[in-house]
Amino acid sequence: MSNKGSYIIKTLIILTLLIFSIFLVRSYERNREASQIGILMDTFVDIRVWGKDSDKALKESWKLLEDLSNKIDRFNPNSEISKINKNAGDYVEVSSDTLNIIKKAKYFAQITNGYFDPTIAPLMKIWGFYDKNYRIPDKKEIEDKLKYVDYRKIYIEGNKVMIEKGMELDLGGIAKGYLIDRIFEVLRKYSIDRAVLNLGGQVGVYGSPQKGDLWEVSIRHPRKDQDFIGRVFIKEGSVSTSGDYERFFIKDNKRYCHIINPKDGYPSNSVISVSVISKSGTEADALSTAFFILGKDAISLWKEKFSYLGLVIVFPNLNLWYSPNLEFEVESKK
Repeated sequence: MSNKGSYIIKTLIILTLLIFSIFLVRSYERNREASQIGILMDTFVDIRVWGKDSDKALKESWKLLEDLSNKIDRFNPNSEISKINKNAGDYVEVSSDTLNIIKKAKYFAQITNGYFDPTIAPLMKIWGFYDKNYRIPDKKEIEDKLKYVDYRKIYIEGNKVMIEKGMELDLGGIAKGYLIDRIFEVLRKYSIDRAVLNLGGQVGVYGSPQKGDLWEVSIRHPRKDQDFIGRVFIKEGSVSTSGDYERFFIKDNKRYCHIINPKDGYPSNSVISVSVISKSGTEADALSTAFFILGKDAISLWKEKFSYLGLVIVFPNLNLWYSPNLEFEVESKK
């Protein structure tokens, strides 16, 4: 073989190795994982991110979560929500984040005819779901507190918010979903390949899974802690589940859960689990609460206004209803 031929072969080998090395580096960068687990707003948080800038995206996402939780956590005495509650009857200046989530809460309260209501706090208190001193209030006490549950009495002027005296805000029914949406914004900023978020049971999936086109998200069995009732197959978005197993107490063999109907002041009990699947975490979170309270009537509202969403309802006898637009697989009974 001539020297020229040998040189060409060596050059091709070097180029091939170089291209292969570049491919390996890019593949490694795409599959670089960064993760963090912790407790924020009394909620278990698990974030897993894959991509070239996964470390940066995770760091910024976690800082965002900490900043937002310090603003909207009603149990934090220094949060902006606490300031609004303490100064009921007067306007309180708030940040753009707090203003934004309150506006979204009002919006979802309006489109669900108040079945989702961020002013539910007075009722939550008398049932003992805040301090865990559970009790069944008498009818008069419930009727008295119902007067202070009305999302229409949240007033907004510019960047100031006011609620009427006697009222209190609780954004627990929408906060996790809002946080997921905000993290998605960070992930887009860093062109992250994929991510899985778990905020207190609400799941967010971003990008495309490593294998296949759809993410597989399991829905917890409402009566068996370690089992699942089924699984949904979705593209990027969020799955929010509201269930009577999250916070509850039992009195005289009857279960009372923390999801209270803003219309009558009593814990809802016509269904035991509702999951909403949406591209928006905020929407999924708020509507899973509203649909849980509505029970079987949620199917009619879904058909009327929300047929673009996925919906799974588990009834007390463990019968399932799920929307026909959803790719859903019932967990086989063992």
